[in-house]
Amino acid sequence: MNAPLMTEILSPPGLAPKPLLPDTAPPMPYPLDALPYVMRRAVEAIVEHAMVPAAIAGQCVIGAATHLAQTRVNAWHPNGKPEGAPCLLFMLSLFDSGEGKSSARDLAFKTIDEAEKDARARHRQACVEIETMAAGLKGKAREEFLASHPLPPDPKTQYRDATFEPLVGDFIRGKAAASWDTDEGGQMLGGHSLKADTVAATLGGLTTAFSSGKFERTRSRGNLEGSGVAYNRRLSIHLMAQAVTVAEALSNPLLVGQGFLARFLLAAPDSLAGTCFITGESLQRKACADPRLQAFWSRCKEIAASPEHIDPETGEVTPPVLEPDAGAKQVWLDFQNEIERERGPLGLFAGLKPFAARSAEQALRLAAVLGCFEGVDLIDADCMRRACMLARYSLYEWLRYVDAGANDPYMKLAAELMSWLRGHKNKADWQEFHVNDLGKSGPPAVRKAEKRDKVLAILLKHQHLLSCDGKQFKINPLAEIADSAEPQRSRCIATAEDLRKTAEVVRFTCATHPESEVLPQTSAELPHAEAQQLQGVPQNPQNPQVPAFANTHSEQPWEQEL
Repeated sequence: MNAPLMTEILSPPGLAPKPLLPDTAPPMPYPLDALPYVMRRAVEAIVEHAMVPAAIAGQCVIGAATHLAQTRVNAWHPNGKPEGAPCLLFMLSLFDSGEGKSSARDLAFKTIDEAEKDARARHRQACVEIETMAAGLKGKAREEFLASHPLPPDPKTQYRDATFEPLVGDFIRGKAAASWDTDEGGQMLGGHSLKADTVAATLGGLTTAFSSGKFERTRSRGNLEGSGVAYNRRLSIHLMAQAVTVAEALSNPLLVGQGFLARFLLAAPDSLAGTCFITGESLQRKACADPRLQAFWSRCKEIAASPEHIDPETGEVTPPVLEPDAGAKQVWLDFQNEIERERGPLGLFAGLKPFAARSAEQALRLAAVLGCFEGVDLIDADCMRRACMLARYSLYEWLRYVDAGANDPYMKLAAELMSWLRGHKNKADWQEFHVNDLGKSGPPAVRKAEKRDKVLAILLKHQHLLSCDGKQFKINPLAEIADSAEPQRSRCIATAEDLRKTAEVVRFTCATHPESEVLPQTSAELPHAEAQQLQGVPQNPQNPQVPAFANTHSEQPWEQEL
């Protein structure tokens, strides 16, 4: 243990922790009214049943819709490419462990998961039958039988625990489309695929797959099985992760500068811990019987039953372009120019140029996903406007995330480590821990001794951790759940009862469904409530109520006129 850390551990115990981070902009309310009616109602239901922020539920629902859309439509390309652009998305959601993100994902992907399970069961049975018949044959007879009765291709389309190399191999061998979908996003962004010796090739491969659907790999002559090229494939990525598990990757200059991270739609809402109370009534409500989710699942099944545009000979995905009409194109042009203005030297996104540059492209792909889900033949201005709202929301999330770590990345890493320690699924194991445990089993971003010691020194100095010997550590019992310098009083959260009652409400309107009810969004806090001029009512994530709104409505950044 180095000298600075030894001096820091002498701080007296019993002191309340000091804030680790300066005031940062709170998460903006997720633009739920940007989603089609059925998707929006599904998000509302997932918020209730999984007790997660609307941003997490929204990302999951869009992820499921993208998985279904990517083989059925292409997005319009502004440069006039007749084949359009792949209708696939890369998505990243940052949220603490044990706070419902897996449950939210499972509800959104329910029909997709069930179809995948059934398809793989049928595949196994077909393989067993062929292998059983071949077992009784020998020599040339066996070879001829297997040649005329080849094993069917693996129907797997979802990858949870994977690396890029096996994915490339599957696409080269004929797979048409898949989703890299996991609630352990740290395994992807912090795993073997993005280590120093493979990162350049992996990033290049993923960005090419995002742009054109092409996968390519060259091997030595002795390993020809892994070589080849696959065109017009589809790979969507839906990652959910704790911030600390991907902190190193998200601050990697190569991943930022190369444009890889800029291709991800980001959501990083605040924790709802302290507001997710369960009542006897809520225990009686079952997600599987919720008509809002049933309607969403029914629509997913309808899309899944519709034809996929996959060439049976080549495996190429060649769907038609879901074209925007003249009004939609004008909405998109206004959005593109709005973002471009803010990329200038004094613009809002001057320090976020790669992300802003991708925002208009994201909007076109989102419009294709939304249009496919709604079953439209032409994207209209309203659909494009809603897609731009979602793209703008992600851009503002990236801006907020980058700003939070601009002053001192080690302070931000320290705050994320505390969140990881308190939210770990085996939380009791980390109430007290040895420094070596953190090096072996802690988040990848703090395993190296140099970073680990700096972060521990910060946490000791700010009294979030306690230690008497610099080796054994304990979480300060007085540590609060938020590491912000903003006083709790200013957040209107003074007691546990206030935490239960505090919620975020957003006016949800849908031009195509004026009869739809106003939907609530829950959050650990209600940012800028006065500025929003909303008269909210106490909200329980398991039993949200319809809020009463003032006549005026403050415009969110993504609701700007386009």
